[in-house]
Amino acid sequence: MKCRLGFYVLGCLSVMAMLFGCSTPKILSDVPLVWKPTKDINDAGSALPAGIFTHKYKILPFVDSRENKKEIARNIENKKDRLVSTSDDVAAWCRTRFIAVVKQRGLDVVDDNANMTIKGEVLEFYVIEDNMYNATVGIKITAESTAGNVVWQGMMSGTAKRFGHSYRLENYYETLSDAYINAVNGLLKNQEFRTALQKK
Repeated sequence: MKCRLGFYVLGCLSVMAMLFGCSTPKILSDVPLVWKPTKDINDAGSALPAGIFTHKYKILPFVDSRENKKEIARNIENKKDRLVSTSDDVAAWCRTRFIAVVKQRGLDVVDDNANMTIKGEVLEFYVIEDNMYNATVGIKITAESTAGNVVWQGMMSGTAKRFGHSYRLENYYETLSDAYINAVNGLLKNQEFRTALQKK
């Protein structure tokens, strides 16, 4: 009788947890990185100067200099933080997305016969979730001439915020993607970057 009563109580608790959302959410560990922007890639605020389009750009492999290369997010709403980690190569993902965005903006990206190379060092790629999702992307960009001279070096950074259900993978993807778009478009709007590329 006690055994049956115990199973009955456990069953009721399980049903109540499902009905009222009290079940423990699945830990978001070793997830793939997914490109899921909610904004237009071309939302750059201004047209690019003609001088930028005279180059052929080779985008070298990016380097990930973050201390924890798998961790991409943290939920801090409760006393115990819940982490989000990825099984993907963040540096490779950032390079692929960089190429996609700049090509859509009109830059000529090539594998050979380039007269300008661009390197990237990932310093920040993270989402902090409290009452909102807050993403920050920070990548050190170096542009070099074919002779190996540094034409320009500086930070490409972007942020994004959005509301969403707690600890939801889709929302992490959206904020990271939007922050990344903001970072690349911020670089393309950087007057020092523009001027440096037009001089060579």
